[in-house]
Amino acid sequence: MVIDEGRFPGRQGRLLFAYLVAEHGRAVPRDELAEALWGDVPPATWDKALTVLVSKLRAVLSDGGIDGTGTLTGAFGCYRFELPAGSWVDIVEATRAADEAETALSAGESEQAKTAAALAETLVRQQFLPGDDGAWVEEKRRQIADVRVRALSVLAETSLSSGDAPQAVKWSAEIVALEPFRESGYRQLMQAHVAAGNRAEALRVYERCRRLLAEELGAYPSPETESVYRSLLEAPPAEVASAGDEEQAETGTFAGPRGRAPRKERRKRATPAAAALLIGGVIAAILTVVTRGGSTPAIRPNSVVRIDPDTMKVTQVVSIGDAPDLVIAAGGFLWITSHVLRDTSSRALRNAGDRTLTRVDPSTGKAIVVGGGLAPCGLTADPSGDVWVANCYPTAGSHDNVVRIDARTLDFKTTWPLPGGDGFFRGLVYGGGSLWVSETFGGIIPTPNILTKIDPEAGVRHAIHLASVATGLAWSEAYGDLWINNFDSGSVTRLHATTGAMKTIGGVANNPAFSVVDGDFVWVGDWAAPQVVRLRAIGPARPRTIALPSRRGGFVGIWNIAAGAGDIWATTPRDAALWRIDPKTNAVTRVNLPYLPTGVTADANDVWVTVREK
Repeated sequence: MVIDEGRFPGRQGRLLFAYLVAEHGRAVPRDELAEALWGDVPPATWDKALTVLVSKLRAVLSDGGIDGTGTLTGAFGCYRFELPAGSWVDIVEATRAADEAETALSAGESEQAKTAAALAETLVRQQFLPGDDGAWVEEKRRQIADVRVRALSVLAETSLSSGDAPQAVKWSAEIVALEPFRESGYRQLMQAHVAAGNRAEALRVYERCRRLLAEELGAYPSPETESVYRSLLEAPPAEVASAGDEEQAETGTFAGPRGRAPRKERRKRATPAAAALLIGGVIAAILTVVTRGGSTPAIRPNSVVRIDPDTMKVTQVVSIGDAPDLVIAAGGFLWITSHVLRDTSSRALRNAGDRTLTRVDPSTGKAIVVGGGLAPCGLTADPSGDVWVANCYPTAGSHDNVVRIDARTLDFKTTWPLPGGDGFFRGLVYGGGSLWVSETFGGIIPTPNILTKIDPEAGVRHAIHLASVATGLAWSEAYGDLWINNFDSGSVTRLHATTGAMKTIGGVANNPAFSVVDGDFVWVGDWAAPQVVRLRAIGPARPRTIALPSRRGGFVGIWNIAAGAGDIWATTPRDAALWRIDPKTNAVTRVNLPYLPTGVTADANDVWVTVREK
């Protein structure tokens, strides 16, 4: 059957058809379709207009020889589009082909991988619904672009494995052009240039990556990218080329699926790390790295654990101070706080650990304790890579509740006192050029529920009074919104930074405590129950609860939550589990740990979890 585009009932009819087909037979609520067709503010008569569009679309299908009424059904306020047997959808087939390509590549079947990847890349080369826009169209284009990048990555790897380095350069360059902020593309292009014997070009690629991140984001390249760069600087040109040939002969691959760092990078990091163990007597951390043919490092209490999100295997363990808590990545380092909590009745510190901030270099495993009398309980970073610490219950004589630290020199740049003086400032996030701080629990002198907005450049503080205790904060870069967890009211509040408009969404969780924004969705962890709630970051929130199947009774709640490597990650210390949530399907995977997981952070390549003794 061929249906000419002009036969669809206008732009909305075309969008309706595309949306339903893309949903693969899912029953789609009418209000969701209305939002896709007309945006956040549909017309007052949208319900009737949608009914008319569906009727016209059924007629178009029937004219083309398909039972429109039987194919496009409606029930319980939803519409479902069931394609006839033998139907073929290009974007669905492209995704399947990309999956097949990655599976074949992992199995060492290069020719099959190349064929499937070429099909996927060809199918998604054209723009999705050209001439149309809207939130769901843009989201679908991002998904399709990701499929193309995955296919290009496999094509680059199979080209390398067959000795066709120029083709590998071509495919890798296309990845960089499509995703200029995806560092894995630059690493793959560097590796391709090395294989082609163009070491100088590989160095130029690194410089392009470094300058783009610095100028556009104020950030540094990741440790994985720095590792490839250092290997190029340290090795003679002939040695670099031979190293590429050796890897190619051994594995036939340079980068794994989903944009992961090449295996060669991870193997090269083992050598300097091992040397650090032998000659670096002053290094405070003990580092174990998985090498090819080696064993998985043992997880130790009071450590930060690195996990490969593709294999879910532990690849690095670094010992740190007592009772590690939060962990973030900033400035090319990991930053870990130790747990600090004040007893609300006696005002005495309990479960305090060693009350430190620790910086870990993941490329070497070196851990340095940051001095200066810090007692950190909140942690975030800004685009420059500087780290901001909420200094809770500061030591005698100190009234600086927020401290800014240079990631490389560890110098204190700026400090700020806040209302309350000795409170527990757990909520801390940087967004929209401002630092946002909330006091979770009052200090010796209880204070009202206050959210403080700090302009670091102008040195201006602005207090915003809240109706509830604010625990966690999350920033939506795409929409300029601050998301506030209202711990004692089971709700979250969306604050638009520019206008100051606030909207509270109730019934989110028992005690919303931690949250993270990932694209168009906000994920909120419940401190009092093993569950995560998903909300839309724009338009109607539509909260959806995702239960984590805990194996313990009683009080089991979320301690931290993060987004990275294409998934959502959460920790439940009492259950000794790390949880992985697929944001596309909401499927949950449990990862058992021998100690209590607390903090978690993730990027495109790795997941980091802090664990402490039981």
